[in-house]
Amino acid sequence: MRNPTLLQCFHWYYPEGGKLWPELAERADGFNDIGINMVWLPPAYKGASGGYSVGYDSYDLFDLGEFDQKGSIPTKYGDKAQLLAAIDALKRNDIAVLLDVVVNHKMGADEKEAIRVQRVNADDRTQIDEEIIECEGWTRYTFPARAGQYSQFIWDFKCFSGIDHIENPDEDGIFKIVNDYTGEGWNDQVDDELGNFDYLMGENIDFRNHAVTEEIKYWARWVMEQTQCDGFRLDAVKHIPAWFYKEWIEHVQEVAPKPLFIVA
Repeated sequence: MRNPTLLQCFHWYYPEGGKLWPELAERADGFNDIGINMVWLPPAYKGASGGYSVGYDSYDLFDLGEFDQKGSIPTKYGDKAQLLAAIDALKRNDIAVLLDVVVNHKMGADEKEAIRVQRVNADDRTQIDEEIIECEGWTRYTFPARAGQYSQFIWDFKCFSGIDHIENPDEDGIFKIVNDYTGEGWNDQVDDELGNFDYLMGENIDFRNHAVTEEIKYWARWVMEQTQCDGFRLDAVKHIPAWFYKEWIEHVQEVAPKPLFIVA
């Protein structure tokens, strides 16, 4: 497609109630008339706030509005069948579809774990206290309602490098998790704002864990097969190491049935 015109077809305050996917399906035949030939969908998977989630509090990438998780089966925008119907209607009208990729962090963990952390200076993330604190953190994701369908991967504290709340002792802040992958500090090849802007929010995904990067690649292939999307919009790229997205983009372009449009 030459010189596509891309529409962000949602905004932060779009009303909940599963209205967006049906609305897109209904309006799909009118986009070409106003010069739109590509749309950017909001995150289509379950967020930590369930049916109220805009989608950037990513909980389960494999729940496209199919499982009773976080108080809702549908996402804020509708259920999986409605999502696929909207994509089908758009593509029948020659409208390319981009999915939003939120893989910087996860939120809404299912279980606590005993973890070790170090306090971090919020204004200069390179300043990490030497003291190691024994505590508990919400870092284990088991997705009990999905029960292993599509993926059996369990996320635990070894999948994350940072967290913003600990318990026993109870404390808010920025904490670097101590595990097999975080000994050198934060990920490199990220924005240098605040010294190192690897950490943004929630449970910060650590791409130095090979099992994590392979799971995110596997998810990309799965979601392309499920939705037949035409590309991706990448969220929070300045917080994610550049080497990972280079590797990930090469992977998705290789396994996709056609060249993908990817923007950040």
